[in-house]
Amino acid sequence: MPQPPEHSPVPDAVGRPLRRDARRNREVVLAAARRMFAEHGADCSFEDIAREAGVGVGTVYRRFPDRRTLIEAILEQRVEDVDAAAADALRLDDPWAAARLFVGAAARMQLEDRGLRELLHDHRFVSAGLALLRRRITPAAEELARRLRDHGAARTDLTGQDLVALIRMLGSLAPDRPETAGPGPSGPDDPDDPVGPPAGFERYLDLVVDALRREPPARP
Repeated sequence: MPQPPEHSPVPDAVGRPLRRDARRNREVVLAAARRMFAEHGADCSFEDIAREAGVGVGTVYRRFPDRRTLIEAILEQRVEDVDAAAADALRLDDPWAAARLFVGAAARMQLEDRGLRELLHDHRFVSAGLALLRRRITPAAEELARRLRDHGAARTDLTGQDLVALIRMLGSLAPDRPETAGPGPSGPDDPDDPVGPPAGFERYLDLVVDALRREPPARP
């Protein structure tokens, strides 16, 4: 998604142009919110975000008057991340390397961002940013699937939705729990779990990409 020119004022949450210092505050708050969102989930408090940003909580509310506005701003940046991952993948000549790059990058976005993963799996949450994120993934996945089919070694029934499903599957892997963690149950959004891909992520990624071939290659 294109960014406004450096000299152009960025609008605030109610559409007014921001002064340079206000714009800087907004960027600082949004960066802190994104870190807290990724580490602690979508319910992280504005007080914690303010502490992380090094500003007063009033500054957070001035820039983002409610949680929905803040979440939409974070998702807008995530759309840019998906666009960048798609562009990187589509620049590659090898369709298998391209598919692996895109599927891996999109799955890691979920594994490294607890808040994003929560929202993607919460069917009650309706968001323009989340809908746009899903729409941006689809055309890249369709193009990558077409290139794999044209290459001749992929399954002839392969579709972009297959790649999207693999992204969801890999993105729902539970992270590795610390050795000191107790024996209790664990899920992908357990607050006691770390954030990030599990140790075997690269192998799992290879396995799902190999499954797209007509004759998956033998691995040592």
